[in-house]
Amino acid sequence: MKTKILNLQFAFFLRDIVERPDLEFGELNSRMLNAFDAMPQMIPTPRELPPEVPVMILKSSNGMYNCNISRSRIDFTLVRIDENKSNSDILKDFNAKLSGLIKYILEKQEVVRFGMIARYFHKDNTAVRTLRNKYFTNSVDGSEELSLRYNKPTNSFGYTVNDILEISAVDAVNNGVPEKGILVLRDINNTLKPNTHFDFSTLSQLSQKYAPKLSEAEIEVLVK
Repeated sequence: MKTKILNLQFAFFLRDIVERPDLEFGELNSRMLNAFDAMPQMIPTPRELPPEVPVMILKSSNGMYNCNISRSRIDFTLVRIDENKSNSDILKDFNAKLSGLIKYILEKQEVVRFGMIARYFHKDNTAVRTLRNKYFTNSVDGSEELSLRYNKPTNSFGYTVNDILEISAVDAVNNGVPEKGILVLRDINNTLKPNTHFDFSTLSQLSQKYAPKLSEAEIEVLVK
């Protein structure tokens, strides 16, 4: 597989600070059909620390699913553990679990921002040359390292939605094997809209609309 998902992430940013996330979201795992079947980790985080610091971490025993819960945000992550599983199957699995998670969290708290993040690795032995030819001019000839970052915001459902891309030529180690290639990070998130929070329908439609941007086909357009 030349282009593969490394991990997918969805972040929920809460309107209010939750003093006891362990109590507020205590049924999250059961609502996710026990996807996080490993022993949960509780972290006695002092209230003096920033509210983004996790106080509870849920994981699956195989390491595929992870959920960090803090006083102000919740991050659900899927990590590739099967090298033979297709990118489309991984994305489908992620979206199926995300649908239930969105419903549960919005029943508990108001969400004011979201983030959808995908990290891909595209194998390419001439990664610097590929990026130079696609994105740069002759001024970068001779470079040994090359990367770029840009944002293409759009408007949807009354929200400004950022589409941030970070593309870098990297040396990676996959399954103990050194490989050259291109690392792509795509971060889709909304700009905070004052005095507004998401309802289930809007957040679901936004996630469904932008999920295709995390697909293999969309990523390969960026690196070929």
